[in-house]
Amino acid sequence: MSCEQLAPLYEEYALGVMEGEERAELEAHLARACAQCTPGVAQARWVVAQLAHAAPDAQPPTALRGKIMGAVNPSANASANDMRRVVPHETPKASEPRAMFPAWAWVAAAALALITGYTIRQMNNQNDQLAQLRKEMKIATIQNQMLQNQLDMNRMVAMVMMSPDSLPLKLMPKDKNMPMVHAYLHPHMGVAITADQMPSMPSVRTLQLWFVPKTGKPMSVAIFHPDAAGQIALVAPVNMPRNEIAALALTDEPAGGSPQPTTPIAWMAEVN
Repeated sequence: MSCEQLAPLYEEYALGVMEGEERAELEAHLARACAQCTPGVAQARWVVAQLAHAAPDAQPPTALRGKIMGAVNPSANASANDMRRVVPHETPKASEPRAMFPAWAWVAAAALALITGYTIRQMNNQNDQLAQLRKEMKIATIQNQMLQNQLDMNRMVAMVMMSPDSLPLKLMPKDKNMPMVHAYLHPHMGVAITADQMPSMPSVRTLQLWFVPKTGKPMSVAIFHPDAAGQIALVAPVNMPRNEIAALALTDEPAGGSPQPTTPIAWMAEVN
């Protein structure tokens, strides 16, 4: 931190309330006898030292002082007049001007400003920390919801895979370097798609699953991306009778999918 950034913190350091990296930065400046920070901290320490002298001296009443002296020497029979002669009460001369704003008041005002500035700064820091905490909580809530959704999807995939009514299919890649995609076709629960070690895809592209009918045009079933680990696990509804499906196919399409395939089929499995 520069000297200009540390200057507003001199008083906090003098009060002993500065912590963390800011304190380490300022002490580093002081260790090398910084021409700006060293006198600045010295001035701040002087202001803090004056706090003890902020209150004005008070002259005790004559009667109170007489009682104290009488308690110390009970045998004394001095009258009130004698006591007044022993401890005369000095009144300010009319010619002596009275200070409109004494020095101790300036010190008190400076101390109040220092403490107020420190309090405001601490409140701002706390507000920043609270905002950061709320942001982190929001992110954690979103991540938790995503994990819950993935867990629910994995359960659905497992149910379709384990059902005796599901037809297992293997979508073979046209590119031999690509992994195989597994499909499980259930007449009511849908079609489950699983794969591992899939290549990553740019955000402007997507994989699209099609039912290829025995007659007519392909029908879109779902669009999806492999996750960060290259895995696919999803269940899509069956929108065509099984006896009318000739094959399942995957194509690489623009983000958002296409009404009909725009690229050659990349994976395909025939349905007997």
